Amino acid sequence: MEKIRKERQSILVVDSGDLFFDHLVNMNPERALKKARLIGRAYRRMDASAVNVGDLDLVQGVDFLRSEFSQGLPLISANLFDPSSKSPIFPPFVIREISGMRVAFLGLLPPESAPAISAAIRKANEGKILIRDPVEAGRETLQKLRGQADLVVLLSDLGLSSDQIVAGTIPGIHFILGGHEGRLVVHPTLQAGAYLMQSSARGMYVGKLHLAVENPAFPFEDKEKGESIQAQMRNIERNLQALRGQRERQPSKEIDHGIELWNQRKAKLQKELASSASDSPTIKRNLFDWSLVPLEMPLPEDEEVRRWIGEARINVD
Repeated sequence: MEKIRKERQSILVVDSGDLFFDHLVNMNPERALKKARLIGRAYRRMDASAVNVGDLDLVQGVDFLRSEFSQGLPLISANLFDPSSKSPIFPPFVIREISGMRVAFLGLLPPESAPAISAAIRKANEGKILIRDPVEAGRETLQKLRGQADLVVLLSDLGLSSDQIVAGTIPGIHFILGGHEGRLVVHPTLQAGAYLMQSSARGMYVGKLHLAVENPAFPFEDKEKGESIQAQMRNIERNLQALRGQRERQPSKEIDHGIELWNQRKAKLQKELASSASDSPTIKRNLFDWSLVPLEMPLPEDEEVRRWIGEARINVD
């Protein structure tokens, strides 16, 4: 982050959730809490703009999250409520102004998780939290944001299929930066006007979204759209070759039907590729570029954070 900030000032650091705890790792609770506090401290050092609360972040209890928030960690959640006051525990959204644009980040987490995780969340937060329906809470939050932001980004811990539902039912979201399932998705997908991205698990990659905004009112288009289409076409061609080989060995109507379907998809993509290549430069649009940066061992470490880890005596993690 220091390197990127030296090269370009206009940068915002965000996280989609499940930042602090891993329920599947058998770690001493005191040690897990110590590690989580270090992560929060590091994110404050990175000057994070927004951190969504994920379901795993609740397995230690919401009191830990309240403590991190009180120390300056910008936690957000549009559907995590206090059952007594019926109000959000953390801000539903934050708005950051950068390069003359108002960027709103809102956060959502799933109302239900895997049985073991849901049980751990209930045990750690008995009577302290209420998780509302994400679509309902997201829609209400977008209404509050109307006129306040030029760009709306959802930090989602819902999972890809739920992200698709949100995109299709809540208009006005430009980008959905998702997590939760740990998917490695190289190319973004467009769903009902919103672009969906995922950036793998356990912090192995940093997702980098670069925006070139002409006018926030213009639609966004993937700068690497042509490359993405060609990658999909290569995959289709591999499937076609496999089916043709099967047809030569043992012809059947099912194989012929499969080949026909793949050819239809290929023709559709060829049409999209031709349209993308012939786009007029006079068409008003904003461009974005999404890439995944691997966090590899040769990258330099922050010496101060390294010292914190040494003092906490959790180097083995």
